[in-house]
Amino acid sequence: MPLQPKTLAILGTEDHGKVAAEIAQQNGYEVYFFDAQYPQQKNCGHWQVVGNEQDLMEHGSSYDAIFIALSHNKIRDLKLTQFKKRGFNIATLISKDATVSPYSEIGQGVMIVANACINYGTKIGEGSIINTGANIDHGCTIDAFVHISPGVNLAAEVTVGNYCWIGIGSNLIHQINIGHTVIAGAGAVILNDVPPEVTVVGCPAHIVRRK
Repeated sequence: MPLQPKTLAILGTEDHGKVAAEIAQQNGYEVYFFDAQYPQQKNCGHWQVVGNEQDLMEHGSSYDAIFIALSHNKIRDLKLTQFKKRGFNIATLISKDATVSPYSEIGQGVMIVANACINYGTKIGEGSIINTGANIDHGCTIDAFVHISPGVNLAAEVTVGNYCWIGIGSNLIHQINIGHTVIAGAGAVILNDVPPEVTVVGCPAHIVRRK
């Protein structure tokens, strides 16, 4: 008798959610979407939208797991925390085309996209996004609800604080510390520690905005 497919409920129909759905399918899930636009929105790419957030809160236990596919780091934290408190199983999605060391630590609700590489001893905090082709070298620590954009390169033993957004194509040298809630602009070359709650851009990266 054939096995029934695992079911995954995804909150959020933005393009980030579609990428999550594709990775979920690679990993054997049957995918259903939930979004605030339901019932006006009934489809998300190749998948059905079957309810809104409240529906998911009420019926999430009928799915094998749920995934929060919201790109805003702090909102993703808020929603993931709400669903964890309800006792739902939170999925972690890792593309079959990513390279992840078996000696790394990957938290709940993380998404690792195609061609990303996570090396030995690296820790990825819950709810973080490691996007297409990002390279995270050995011994790095990525805290919770971070977005590492496509093509980012982190050398060894870098620490990135909660809620950071490291922009596309950025490069970080080894053993530096990035404070929480930092935004690094596209292509930033970060050669020194960065304090919390600032925006840095350029080569070498410099602060252009403070919270």
